[in-house]
Amino acid sequence: MECSIGCEIKPISVGNEKLTLIAQMEKLDFDPVFLARFPVEELMQDHVCFLHQSRKFSWDEPWYFPDETPLWNFNLHYFEYLFPLVEAYRRTGNRMYYEKIKTCVEGWIKNNPRSAGGNGWAPYTVALRLTNWLSCFSYLYETVREDKVFYDRFINALYEQYVYLSGHLEKDLLGNHYFEDLKALILCALFFQDEKVLSRVLLEFKKQCNEQILPDGMHFELSPMYHKIIFEGMLRVAAALRAANVPDLEIEKHLQPMLDAAYSMEYDLDRLPLFNDCGNNVAKSLEALCEEAKNKFHLLPVFKKQFPNAGYYILEENDVRVIVDAGEIGPQYLAGHVHCDALSFEVFFKGKPVLVNCGTYAYQDALRPFFRSTLAHNTVRVDRREQSSCWGTFRTAKRQRCRCLEFSGNLLKAEMTDQANCKVIRTVELRGSKLTVCDHSRSNQLLEAAVHVVPCARLFELEDSVQIEGIGTMTFSGERKREQMPYAPEYGAKKDCAAWIVSEKGSLSFSLTIASI
Repeated sequence: MECSIGCEIKPISVGNEKLTLIAQMEKLDFDPVFLARFPVEELMQDHVCFLHQSRKFSWDEPWYFPDETPLWNFNLHYFEYLFPLVEAYRRTGNRMYYEKIKTCVEGWIKNNPRSAGGNGWAPYTVALRLTNWLSCFSYLYETVREDKVFYDRFINALYEQYVYLSGHLEKDLLGNHYFEDLKALILCALFFQDEKVLSRVLLEFKKQCNEQILPDGMHFELSPMYHKIIFEGMLRVAAALRAANVPDLEIEKHLQPMLDAAYSMEYDLDRLPLFNDCGNNVAKSLEALCEEAKNKFHLLPVFKKQFPNAGYYILEENDVRVIVDAGEIGPQYLAGHVHCDALSFEVFFKGKPVLVNCGTYAYQDALRPFFRSTLAHNTVRVDRREQSSCWGTFRTAKRQRCRCLEFSGNLLKAEMTDQANCKVIRTVELRGSKLTVCDHSRSNQLLEAAVHVVPCARLFELEDSVQIEGIGTMTFSGERKREQMPYAPEYGAKKDCAAWIVSEKGSLSFSLTIASI
């Protein structure tokens, strides 16, 4: 079969094939934070839980729940839930965990023939499933090799998906989807010792790395969550190539800046900052990524306060950290994960979020437009107009532009030009225990800025200020009104947070004074 990168993939004869096991990434595969998402006891009782939604599933039925979202159904086909079972089998040697793994895999093979199509054969689910199956197989090789019938069935299924993916690369979507496709093909080509495909795919993969990984290390879709996912993929590819004695320095050169970016955005914080599509129950933990980078490549992270290509800037003093988005939306041809969050910021005190963006919650949901909107973020809009024209699930029409004018460590000044070409200059300054944010419009137009307080905080609203118990005091210029807004630091779960909308013509300001330092 001719694949879409221009090389032929030949059929194999199971039993005579030469296989190379993929490099094991134990810190990632058995990351305790990751494993906790799929309790082994629930899996053994045939319960699966994704995005905070749990369902009973027999494995020998259609792999589709019409009353769940497409993203939930995609997760069903990723097979990330195999890793807790693999870990339990390795730890205890109890055969029942291996039999459950077989039940899951054989159930998929039986009930998802290629001819049926559906979610199981979406290229993205194929790419993630191949990666997870290859990883699990590396830990179970000796056991599976003795299980002849299952071994043949499993290898044939792997190869069929490898061939299918090679002819269905997501060049229409590009970005993180195309990256995952190419990553999976590299791992499969190494596994099946397919040197011709490997050489072709590596060329395209390295082109995509140079396109998708910015000089400052951030992934170009500018989501802290997707950045971690792509970084994990880079680690897996680089480690697999090293293990196969074909290390690639052109790929490995991206690892240190990507590590620094992931570390700087999340180090010592309770969660990821919520910029663009982002949540905290999807990517592997920062600790696992750092450990794997150290173990496999002897890399140690370096904390940085600015990522000028991505537009992220960090102000830090005492126990206060402020992360500001003062960058462009990302690649103009790929704006599906974009939010109206230019000039937005999040504030952390002693690692815990205090002032927050609202998050993402879900892709296929009636609240999707709200979570992408300007007022869902700690930022500003002009004349009640969205910064960018976001529509549908993953569409963005007219876009804002944003650039940093000045950054000195304690002060950031940046300019946002909205979809109607109206400009706002925002100054963010952190001095001692006081954060001050000022917005200015040269055309004296109506400005509206939103400030959201994390739900767990107790609030006391006074005439001239708002008290956040145990934190400090917020003051505003201009007219203010309080609203309740949904807040979703993780996908699939939301709660309400208090938000203040401040409005004034020409200019407005906000300050937070931390009282408990």
